[in-house]
Amino acid sequence: TTAPGGPQPTGLTVGQRTEPADVDDVAAPLLGWQVGSGVQSGYQVQVAESHAHLMSGRLVWDSGSVSATGSTNVRYAGPGLQRGERYHWRVRTWDGRGKASPWSRPASFGTALGSDWGQSRPIWIGEPPALGWSGYTLETTFSITAQNATIVFNAQDANNYLMWQVRGDGVNQLAPHQRVNGAFTQLKAVPLGVSLQRGVDYRLRLEVAGSTVRTYLDGRLVDTTDSVRFTKGTIGFRTGGSERNSWDDLSVTAADGTRLYANDFGAPSSDFTCGTVSAGRLHVGTGQNCVYGLGSTDWTFLRGEFQTAADKEVAWATVFATGSSPEPGRQYVYKLWMNGELVGLGPTRSISTETRYDGFDVTDLVHEGGANALGALAWTTSDKRFQAQLVIEYVDGSRQSFGTGEQWTALPGAAAFPSAGSIGTGYFTAPKENLQAAAYPFGFDEPGFDATGWRPAAAKAAYTNLVATPTDKVAQRLEQPVQVVEKAAGHYFVDYGRSWVGGVSLDLEGTAGQVVDLRFGEELSGPQTVRYAMRTGNQYQDRWTLKDGPQHLETWGMRVFRYLEVIGAPPGLGPADFPALAQVYPFDVDGAEFRSSDAALNQVWQLSKNTVEATNHNLYVDSWTREREPYEADSYLQMMANFLTSSDPTLGNYSIDYLLTRRTWPTEWPLYTILAMHDSFQQTGDIAQLERSYDQLVQKLPDEWVEAETGLIRKDFRSNGCNSQTDCDIVDWPGSERDGYVFRPYNTVINALSYRSFMDMAAIATALGKNADAASYSATAERLRTAMNQWLWDDAKGAYRDGLNADRTPIQHWAVHASVFASAFGVPDAERSARAADYIGARGMACSVYCAAFLIESLYNGDRSDLAYDLLTDTGVRSWLNMIADGAGATGEAWDASLKSNMTYSHPWAASPAFHVPQGMFGIRPTTPGYGTFDVRPQPQSVTWASVTLPTLKGRIGAAFHTVEGRTDVGVVVPGNTVASVHVPAGATTEDVVYVDGRATPAVRERGYLRVDGVASGCHVFSTASGGDPKDDERLKAICH
Repeated sequence: TTAPGGPQPTGLTVGQRTEPADVDDVAAPLLGWQVGSGVQSGYQVQVAESHAHLMSGRLVWDSGSVSATGSTNVRYAGPGLQRGERYHWRVRTWDGRGKASPWSRPASFGTALGSDWGQSRPIWIGEPPALGWSGYTLETTFSITAQNATIVFNAQDANNYLMWQVRGDGVNQLAPHQRVNGAFTQLKAVPLGVSLQRGVDYRLRLEVAGSTVRTYLDGRLVDTTDSVRFTKGTIGFRTGGSERNSWDDLSVTAADGTRLYANDFGAPSSDFTCGTVSAGRLHVGTGQNCVYGLGSTDWTFLRGEFQTAADKEVAWATVFATGSSPEPGRQYVYKLWMNGELVGLGPTRSISTETRYDGFDVTDLVHEGGANALGALAWTTSDKRFQAQLVIEYVDGSRQSFGTGEQWTALPGAAAFPSAGSIGTGYFTAPKENLQAAAYPFGFDEPGFDATGWRPAAAKAAYTNLVATPTDKVAQRLEQPVQVVEKAAGHYFVDYGRSWVGGVSLDLEGTAGQVVDLRFGEELSGPQTVRYAMRTGNQYQDRWTLKDGPQHLETWGMRVFRYLEVIGAPPGLGPADFPALAQVYPFDVDGAEFRSSDAALNQVWQLSKNTVEATNHNLYVDSWTREREPYEADSYLQMMANFLTSSDPTLGNYSIDYLLTRRTWPTEWPLYTILAMHDSFQQTGDIAQLERSYDQLVQKLPDEWVEAETGLIRKDFRSNGCNSQTDCDIVDWPGSERDGYVFRPYNTVINALSYRSFMDMAAIATALGKNADAASYSATAERLRTAMNQWLWDDAKGAYRDGLNADRTPIQHWAVHASVFASAFGVPDAERSARAADYIGARGMACSVYCAAFLIESLYNGDRSDLAYDLLTDTGVRSWLNMIADGAGATGEAWDASLKSNMTYSHPWAASPAFHVPQGMFGIRPTTPGYGTFDVRPQPQSVTWASVTLPTLKGRIGAAFHTVEGRTDVGVVVPGNTVASVHVPAGATTEDVVYVDGRATPAVRERGYLRVDGVASGCHVFSTASGGDPKDDERLKAICH
């Protein structure tokens, strides 16, 4: 028997995802796998419609033996795949000796539905019928808490009604108003002849007869108003900014004695969403406005039941779902459950006019041969639609589909989630969740639920452009707190130790009407006190009203928080009772690891990695707190942090695609889309996005500003440090972090980023075979680089100046940014890079967290890891350790609140240490796209030992170093089908020899290192010392395990 050519392939991906359920490319999806060892010389892929068919040879496609070294981005080349299908596949490889590996374990993937969703139709809750009471008597008891008591009646909606204001606090008048399209008109002012007191009950009666209203106070007629505009409608309450009041024993009775409405508020009620019920009264606070019976349709519960076939085994099941619109909340529209288990949430925001949808594997959730249920809870304020289509295939090959339509039922969500305002800011609206447990339809997502009171769902307009989202899917998981303190009975302070996006999942024992106050926050306002009225403008407070007995309650929406304060819960609870319900984009927490002899550096890296894991969600945004908006520079830095901690590029690529058509205002920001797509290509080797986006990327280049005479970028428009207007030069943000930068038409930062953009476009054009374009971009870039070093470098200062005046006279100012961006983007030669690093190091962290990403990179580029280390582990105001000391659970928008008063503590653009450590400190960089070849060049200054692992599509790369006896030994893990060049610090050795796993190996001396090329897959130890000790060093070999 022929010996196998190494271990079986692992890590099978389709579209760079693991077992996706909604692959949209059914013509030639990208396949990938990790080669067990050695270098691949060939492969064979087999694809079938079932696992049994795959193993028995009934194949959709067999590639046969293909001579090729590629193991990522391999195009499927078989017959076109069917939509809404499930496929199984496997691969084996041949090594350089022609030996075949064993077959991989079979993997599966599903294809997307495309635009044909069968009989499924979008649905939502229908609009409620308007109440039109006329000819009635309204009676109620009121008490003034502050200023006035105001009641609304004959309401058409929340902006058109009659409003009778009973004015207290010494005014003692009745002021009838009418509100038309939101505008108030006072009809008159009527003296009441009585001194109204705060906290005293008064009885009010309104007799409404056609266009006449008679008003009685404590049984005495005080006013008759004729010719009112509105003669019928419903009732409600409204308060201004300083009015508070309470109400009891409210009734509406028709002329024939029929009771139209009655409420003594002795039990929890959500009839009036602008008030809260407690102690037998309805309490209305300041700034409220609501009417009864016109419940909002923003929230809706939706459900459908179906039977699976008897005596049939399910082979697979996929549910596809979408909703609209995610724009008002800048989040998702629905959460979907099947048989009581969460399926998923979605969709993400669309790139253009398409509607995005997701596919979820629900095979394990289907009940075979019996009743099943799908249930969705959805919220939005715009284009209210939800659609789902479930596809089930049985082992015998037969199929069953079940989709949304009029056979589904709906329940308004306003009773369970009364309107309570927004947790958002001026950028978006997302609902506070003042959950009323008594009105929540527990079990609606399970079969057999009693749907009495539900009504048929309303059919909505069909979607015309449905496109599957090419990313993994956000999942929910429980995360336990690290500390719970019961400050008083039922009053808890909870610290999760790090920030999460999501909410909480609580099991509580309650009594009817018991209110539990939830206050989330990213920071504290005092000892064990959560700052829920956040400095960002968000109000992270929800009030849950419990029912009798045990109940399981969860938040639906997104909050970003490290801390939680709970008031009004049962006493005696502990850490296990307060799990966070974290919404997390799939992330291999063990994929990237870093350990070192320096505890502070470990903390900084871990904070950055945690930030990446927690803040990705379904789109790269600046932060999920204040804006929830993608920005190019933010997304570029988040993408780089992801690339060096995760092997999944799909969310980052989607986010950059999103930004291609949605540029933001700064001059520099659109250029980052070029850098992002170039660097994604370098990390993955995938040219598909480049092919698709090439023409759009070309439009991002700053050609119009290239000056023919000098080759520099000259920009005479909005080059004065303006902001929030298209093509304002930003340099850094906030503006106070610009180190006094002098803005002029010739701006060094703009020139540096432009140079990098032209260089990256040249590489992109080369990859696509556009050689003429590549030569043109390269020539522009090289001329620009030469001009920058001629005009903008100050040799006496050892730094780049801010720029030139309009007459090309030099600016006598050298903000740190000029040298940072020039060095980070490759403008200086080695000598200038080293001198610039000295200058930058002497200036310190004189810029923002955004600029810091490039500042640290410039120091590593100048071989000054000692300076990089000093700044990475600094404890001053502008430092990551200061964020940690401030209690941040993720990296901040700024270094400190003293530098930006409305900052968030959940900004992944500050998570750059996640990529500085592997890319800068260890010098791990691809030298061919996709890590077919790569460098390892550690800079060990200031740290005795360290190790890092980096997940890639090719497999996990590892690197370690240990300084011992005056030399630095290096350990490297090289994945299969890759080759490394390893740079070992030369130290004092004069021999051009490195001992690789104890064997003397010739090396090339280069800039203080000894370079060993052609390092094949496996775990290796490199040392300038002979003998057996280095190869047995556990500091180096720990990465091998």
